[in-house]
Amino acid sequence: MKRLISNGCILLAVLCGPAEPFLHASDTSLQQPFSSWDQFSFKIDDTKCRIGIASVKLSVSELTPKDGNLVATYTIIVPLKQSENDSGLIVLPIDLTVDQLHEHGGMLRGKAHSLQKGKAPNTIICEIGPNNTKSIQLEIITRKRTLKFQSRYTVIEANDQT
Repeated sequence: MKRLISNGCILLAVLCGPAEPFLHASDTSLQQPFSSWDQFSFKIDDTKCRIGIASVKLSVSELTPKDGNLVATYTIIVPLKQSENDSGLIVLPIDLTVDQLHEHGGMLRGKAHSLQKGKAPNTIICEIGPNNTKSIQLEIITRKRTLKFQSRYTVIEANDQT
């Protein structure tokens, strides 16, 4: 009987591996990496929307954290009316944690600053779905209209080689 129990303990130890040390929930060194925006950036897939018969294409560079904001460059191309093409800088103040965004998604509101001289910044609303959907809706509100784009995003960790 002792041999059976001993063999059972050895089998259990092999299957379960070494015991992990018990950590208290207040150990912030484990919580910090996923809670810190410095470890993450977002890549948004190129997308397009329609305004009447015109197609409007949007490309956004990688959204990276900088001084409490997510920042990226954007390019808008309107093939039927090239005078409406635009490019500039997106600045989205970060008012939620990476954990909140990962689990529940969220909304970031900011500005799209055009590189064209004399053009006022446009409001941009970025509705990000939770990580399991990877959906994103971008609304750029100009003085003439609201452009509504739907796309998908990829989360890139700082130590990724991609």
